[in-house]
Amino acid sequence: MTVNGVNGTQASAASGAMETTRTGRADQLGKMDFLNLLVTQLRYQDPLNPVDDREFLAQLAQFSALEQMTENTRWAQMSYGLSLVGNAIQYWTDAGTVEEGIVKSLFMDGGEPLLIVGNRGVRLGQVIQAAPAPSGDEDDSDSE
Repeated sequence: MTVNGVNGTQASAASGAMETTRTGRADQLGKMDFLNLLVTQLRYQDPLNPVDDREFLAQLAQFSALEQMTENTRWAQMSYGLSLVGNAIQYWTDAGTVEEGIVKSLFMDGGEPLLIVGNRGVRLGQVIQAAPAPSGDEDDSDSE
């Protein structure tokens, strides 16, 4: 499920709190954003017409599912990045040109895998193509 934005929160303090706890890209809601929305909803609910317990449990289940999907995505990205170590890749540079090199290692940068190609960090979104490294180009310093 993609959420492109949430407008019209009840209190400016609530939206200010959401801005300070936002992690990740600006176009995505994170775990803390979801919890802040839930707490704000509970704080400003009508005491004469409280949130139905089934609705509240459904929201908690959605939060749990969101958290699990986020964790699965993180592990899938890390696994894919690890599978590229030792392979030759083509990737887009920040300048918009295509370069290629062999992935030497993987570094986690703020929860996102960063492939180390030579002395450059390459994000998974920049990778165009991957293939097994040619046997003559790979550094065999491991084998003795």
